[in-house]
Amino acid sequence: MTSLEEISHRHDDTTKTEASRIPAGSPILELKGLQKRYGYVEALKPATVTFLAGEIHAIVGENGAGKSTLIKLLTGVITRTAGEILWCGHPVALANPNEAIARGINAVHQEVVLCPHLTVAANLFLGDEVNRFGLMRKKQMVAMAQTVLDDLGFGLPAAELLSSLTIGQQQLVATARAAMRGTQFLIFDEPTAYLTRKESAQLFKLIRRLQSEGVTIVYISHRMEEVFELADRVSVLRDGTHVGTRTISETNEDELIKLMINRSIEQIYHKEKIPIGDTILETRGLSGPGFEDISLSVRAGEIVGLYGLIGAGRSEFALGLYGRQPVTAGEIHWKGRKVEIRNERDAMELGIALAPESRRDQGLCLNLPIGLNINLPVFKRLSHGPIINNRNEAVNADKQIRDLSIKTPSRRVLVSAMSGGNQQKVVIGKWLSHGAKLFIFDEPTVGVDVGTKAEIYRLFAKLLRDGAGIIVISSYLPEVYELADRLHVFRHGQLVASHDFHAATHEEVLGEAIASER
Repeated sequence: MTSLEEISHRHDDTTKTEASRIPAGSPILELKGLQKRYGYVEALKPATVTFLAGEIHAIVGENGAGKSTLIKLLTGVITRTAGEILWCGHPVALANPNEAIARGINAVHQEVVLCPHLTVAANLFLGDEVNRFGLMRKKQMVAMAQTVLDDLGFGLPAAELLSSLTIGQQQLVATARAAMRGTQFLIFDEPTAYLTRKESAQLFKLIRRLQSEGVTIVYISHRMEEVFELADRVSVLRDGTHVGTRTISETNEDELIKLMINRSIEQIYHKEKIPIGDTILETRGLSGPGFEDISLSVRAGEIVGLYGLIGAGRSEFALGLYGRQPVTAGEIHWKGRKVEIRNERDAMELGIALAPESRRDQGLCLNLPIGLNINLPVFKRLSHGPIINNRNEAVNADKQIRDLSIKTPSRRVLVSAMSGGNQQKVVIGKWLSHGAKLFIFDEPTVGVDVGTKAEIYRLFAKLLRDGAGIIVISSYLPEVYELADRLHVFRHGQLVASHDFHAATHEEVLGEAIASER
C-alpha cells in the first residue's frame, strides 16, 4: 500500500466497502426528483441525475443555478424537500454530514473550512487524532501527515500553522484531508480558484490518481478548459433546474454555455475601444512588504493588467497603494500631484477603490444585509448629521441592485446567503456608489460563471467610459491578456516585463512569469 492508502484504510467501514464493490461505470449515486425549497423559493427544482462509479462528473452553471444547494444536499448539510437519493442502489437519507462522511461522501469547498490556528497535521487528523493511553501523539501525527503530503506531491510543511500558508496551499490541505478519509465519492467546488499553475497540476494529478483507485469525482468549475481536460461527463444546471447531461467527447464549450445561460455569448471578454485620457495615477519606485521598485501609471479610460503567480507581489503592491500595507520607498502621484497614502481613508478620499482578492474576508461584512454593504462607503453622504436617511439608503441600494442585476428578493437579505458571483457584484456596487476614479480589482472573477463574467467586463467598460481607470490583477492569463491595454508581469515581488495590448503572446507572458521555475 502507499502511505495515503495506509492512512485512508483507517476509515474503512461497511458502507464504504459496499461502495467499493460497485463496478466501474455502474450507478453509485442516483438523484430522482431531488428538490429543495426555502418557503416560496425553489433553490433546486426536481432534478434527476445519475453519477457513475469511477467517473469524473463535472457540474457547470451560472451563480445561483443550484450548484451549492446540490452540494449541501449530497453532503448532508441541508435536507431535501422532496425526491429520492439512492446510494449503491439503496435509498438513503443523507440527513446530516456524519452520515454522508460515513458512506464515503466528502467535499472540498471553494472557501477553506479548516482551523487556521492549528498545524497542517492537526487539520488533517481533526476529529480522528492519533492517541495512546489517552494522550495525543502529536509528533507521530506530524510524521504521518508529512508522509501523506509528500506522497501526494504537495510539498507542504505538516508542522506549520495552517494560517502561514497561502489560500491555495490551504486548499491543497483540505484536499489531502478528504483523500485521507477513505472517500468513495469526492466533490470539488471550484478547487483551482486560488491555486497557482503548479498547484493546479498537482491537484489534477491527485484527481486522476483517485479516479484510478475507483473514487467517483464530482468537479464543479466555471473554467471550461478544466472541465474538458478532466471530466468524462458534464451536467448543466440553470435556474435551479438540471437541463442536461453530456458526454465530454460529444459536446463543446459553445453548447455548454448556451445550456447554462439560455443565450449565446459572442464575446466573453467584452472590450470596447475607449479613448485614453490623462494620467490618474503614477507610481515611481514604489516598494513595501512583498514588492520592490514598482513604476507604472494608469490613465483615464485604460485597463492596466497585473499578471503573475500567486505571491508574485501583485496583490501586495495593490494593498500598499491602497494604504492597507506600509510603503517603505518610492512615490505616488495622483493626477500629477505627489501624495501620501498612509491608510485606507486617504485612498478613499482621493478616489481609489479596492475590490480585494478574498471578497468574503476583506470585501464584505457577511453578517450584514446587502443594502448595508452597498452603502458602507457612502453613509456620510446619505445622512443628515448623525441620523441616516432611510429613504436615501434604500434608493441607493436598490439602484445598485437593479443596475448590477444582483439576484436577490430584497436588499435586506444577508450577504452570506448569496452566491459568489452576486457577492462580487455587491463589492463592486458599493464602490460605484462611492464614485471612485481608480478601481483596483484583485481576481475579480474568481468563482464567477461565464454569464456574470461578461456582465462584470461590461461594467468595466462603463467605468472607463465615465472617465475612470482600472487595475485588474489576475492569475488567470486569458483574463488580463484580453482586457488589459497595458499588461505588467510580476515575479518575486518585482515588475519584470510590460506589454501593450496583444504585443506579446500567451507563451511569452507566461514564460516571463515563471522564468525562475524552469
